[in-house]
Amino acid sequence: MSDAEDFATLFARESARAVLEIGQVVKGRVIQISAESVFVDVGGKGEAWIERAELTDGEGKLRVAVGDEVEATVVSTGDEIRLSHKLRQGAQARQALAMAAQTGIPVEGKVAAVIKGGYEVTVGGLRGFCPFSQMDLRRVETTDDYVGRVLEFRVTTFSENGRNLVVSRRRLLEERAAEAAEETRKKLLPGAVLAGTVASLADFGVFVDLGGVQGLVPLSELSHSRVSRPADLLRVGDAVSVKVLRVDQEKGRISLSLKALEGDPWTAVAGRLRERQVVRGRAVRSTEFGIFVELLPGVDGLLHATEIPRSRQGALRESAANGAEVTVLIVSIDREKRRVALALAPEGAELGQQMESRVEVGAVLAGTVERHESFGVFVRLGPGQTGLVPTGELAMSRGADPRKTFAVDSEIKVLVLAIEEGGRRIRLSHAQALAREEQAETQAYMQQSPRRGGGFGLTLGERMKQGSKKRL
Repeated sequence: MSDAEDFATLFARESARAVLEIGQVVKGRVIQISAESVFVDVGGKGEAWIERAELTDGEGKLRVAVGDEVEATVVSTGDEIRLSHKLRQGAQARQALAMAAQTGIPVEGKVAAVIKGGYEVTVGGLRGFCPFSQMDLRRVETTDDYVGRVLEFRVTTFSENGRNLVVSRRRLLEERAAEAAEETRKKLLPGAVLAGTVASLADFGVFVDLGGVQGLVPLSELSHSRVSRPADLLRVGDAVSVKVLRVDQEKGRISLSLKALEGDPWTAVAGRLRERQVVRGRAVRSTEFGIFVELLPGVDGLLHATEIPRSRQGALRESAANGAEVTVLIVSIDREKRRVALALAPEGAELGQQMESRVEVGAVLAGTVERHESFGVFVRLGPGQTGLVPTGELAMSRGADPRKTFAVDSEIKVLVLAIEEGGRRIRLSHAQALAREEQAETQAYMQQSPRRGGGFGLTLGERMKQGSKKRL
């Protein structure tokens, strides 16, 4: 090697030493392994070495090979660059811990026991102390969970030759969280799907750690199924995937959703719900106009107030408050508007049963007067089937009061004139039902009466035939 090359090599090494600082974490590639050392190329920063013992397992087997990448901390930048992968135990422990306290190099320690105010932690054969508040980012609730675990710590106090040794895991976690937060913020865009961990639960939602940054999944965004308490669905520490809804940089708020990743709940309706089917749901909400019943996760039906007898209204409202189950009949399904109309299932109806409708144009039915309006009378024909008898179709004498003639809850016979809007509008006639009934009775009487001797039971045609025969 020429003098020029020697000078260039020495210059490069000196430049690397000037750039590297004690306590700095660097990455390098293993280029050579000897009986005592592992040599690492740290790129343009030069060549460094780590004691072989630091890279062996409990049985003395080396954990790296030439070409592997390792991460270590700069311990010395004097005549040579020395790295430390982890602190060694034994005679060098006190010296290494003193250096770790000065440089901030992470050290490994085993949590030995719970003691007053914190934990006893064994680091390099020495007894240390970690306060409860310094074990994690949040206050420790179940202290025994950490006992027996080997964790990384920062040395915050080293004095009296190691007799006073205090460590903190929280500081290390905060630093790493800050680094992770920078990377996470680059991914925080509306619509992005990120992996996270449930950090805490609140009555109004769930906080999720996305990697140094926390976002909130509101209660309404937890699931298509109605969730009253987040604890019924998730626990702290659960791994979840969330969709970013909104990011408010000024207020530091991140809105997330679990529900958005579940898909459209209405895709399951076609195969599982049918009109006139008896099903069981969960009463979830009470309003002035009725009770909402959850039929499938994310699919609710409305049991309208007009479909609930007065005697059962109080009980059903209580059911909605308690989330109790209720058996209902599906009256209609409107997939475009995403609406399901319900009625209470008839007594004795079985789950899954398909109830046939008696209502068809031309049918004469017996119904129950439900209510009066200025334009007519509403008549209930069956579960979820109410029709209107216009005033002109009531067959009343002039000046009669329909409220007295057709009292609420009284029975009335009606003829189905028309069924419109998928069965939601049914037009009826009481007058034509009476006429149809009278006609049927007359025909029955005429068929049963004797037809001999020109009696009363003969039709006009029959009488004319008899008259012609007599003239002949």
